[in-house]
Amino acid sequence: MFNNRRTWLTKVVLIGILLVTLVLVGCIGPRGWPGTTSEGNTLYVNTLDGRILALNITNGAQKWVWTVPAAQTGRSQPGNLTSIGSTFLNCSRGGAGQSRPGYFYGAPALANGTIYIGYFKGVAYAINASTGKKVWEHDIKSNIASGLTIATNTLFIGSSNGNLTALDAGNGSVKWAFSTEGEVWSTPSVVDGVVYLGSLDHNLYALNAADGSKRWSFTSGGVIASTPLVVGDVVYVGSFDHKFYAVDAKTGGLRWTFEGAGDWFWSEAAYGNGTVYMGCFDHNVYALDADNGTAAWPKPFTTSAKVKASPVISGDVLVVASEDGKIYGIDLKTGEKKWEFDGVNAKVLSPLYAAAGVVYINSQDNRLHALNIETGRQIWSIRLSR
Repeated sequence: MFNNRRTWLTKVVLIGILLVTLVLVGCIGPRGWPGTTSEGNTLYVNTLDGRILALNITNGAQKWVWTVPAAQTGRSQPGNLTSIGSTFLNCSRGGAGQSRPGYFYGAPALANGTIYIGYFKGVAYAINASTGKKVWEHDIKSNIASGLTIATNTLFIGSSNGNLTALDAGNGSVKWAFSTEGEVWSTPSVVDGVVYLGSLDHNLYALNAADGSKRWSFTSGGVIASTPLVVGDVVYVGSFDHKFYAVDAKTGGLRWTFEGAGDWFWSEAAYGNGTVYMGCFDHNVYALDADNGTAAWPKPFTTSAKVKASPVISGDVLVVASEDGKIYGIDLKTGEKKWEFDGVNAKVLSPLYAAAGVVYINSQDNRLHALNIETGRQIWSIRLSR
């Protein structure tokens, strides 16, 4: 029998997905939020102008550069849309003319001497980490608005057609694909043979990494775009319903819910010493007991703008960036500010990256900043554009 209620709910979900998609394409313009990773003495950095740079980790000196081929820049072009107002990406303050998508929406993935990147217009690339030469490419024929994850010689890619695609990391061939009911902006997390990812269909999924079969799904009250954080047998993830969830990693059952926030959760949470830390669009950073969700600090730490970039932990310091470019070093135990750096002078949307006591910030003016995590002192800053 035809189910009118199910059809109506499906239409509501699809309309919501369409609206949020228009926000993504219409607001971020030719920007993106490219990320950073490292191995040994080399940083690998995605840039706003469609390149990946290999840099000396101590001073930012360039080792090699690889650029998205000109022939690829016309693929999957979603059109030129007018910016619309949104609390998500602040179109009203984003500037006129930001109507085209960016190149990269996440950090490179790195394994076995190979860098993997996902170009927004639908192409995944494997690049030799030592030489910067392309190993292979694969067109998944759908926009990529998330980071990539690699585990057990498999590359996992979420895309705008609602799929999570698993590619052979060695040659780029498809192993399997799993379909959700909404776009996938969430960077997958892979732990102990299970892939965890969020979808714009409001669900958190757990899939068998070997064949893509679904183990369970958990439904929240809003879009899930953040990267799930997996610690032990619990998955932690925020939602656009202003709530933060702890979900049993084996069963998908709810452990606890935090409902004290005033806006969306977008960035990935961080974990340290039994506490989960997460930034929110309500300008606050929350610290919650990982076991029961109760507050671990006397009060949230308040920043000067929305927190869209994923924070990082090093030692006893939590490093958080607010959208307006201010960087904060916060004491993990007390929630008190240890230092503040205001020399970025641009928006920060990209996930922060930490290595060997240094935090790296990829800002929206296409600069990479390196700060000492204990003191907040700038070590170096370089321009990434040509």
